[in-house]
Amino acid sequence: MIIIMEFNSKDYKFGLNITQELINEALVYIAKSNKNETGGILIGRYNEERTCANIKTISGPPNDSKCGPTWFERGIHGLQALLSDCWQKKEYYIGEWHFHPGGSSDPSNRDINQMTDIARSQKYSCPEPVLFIIGGNAINYTCKAFVVLRDRKVIDLNRSEQILKLK
Repeated sequence: MIIIMEFNSKDYKFGLNITQELINEALVYIAKSNKNETGGILIGRYNEERTCANIKTISGPPNDSKCGPTWFERGIHGLQALLSDCWQKKEYYIGEWHFHPGGSSDPSNRDINQMTDIARSQKYSCPEPVLFIIGGNAINYTCKAFVVLRDRKVIDLNRSEQILKLK
């Protein structure tokens, strides 16, 4: 059985689907983070209408990442190879995920600034990147999803339902 968490903006212009299995992968990285922030990238594909990102891969923190209890700077080591492999499957960079230890799953100003830089950057080719934040700890956590636009506008993607699919 596959459990899919579905997130949508109020106007359904933006959406995100992510499986519990991928969130569990993130929770493994979180458990290893030793109470520091951690994170990685989200890779997937959009539906035909380009209104919903379906996450297929979640990376861990590259080994050149830097972190502390209240900050995370994602490195780049190994990501180009991962993205090239995924590109062959028509899967693309969708955005970022990270963990706020003991905190909320709301974005900080630093998070918004980093995502705005990504939205504005031509090297990412992602004008509407998704930010997926997990707050709390590896056992008791909350998660929220956002789209950050080039003008720093943050669009909340509200969790609308959990879909169960048989494998």
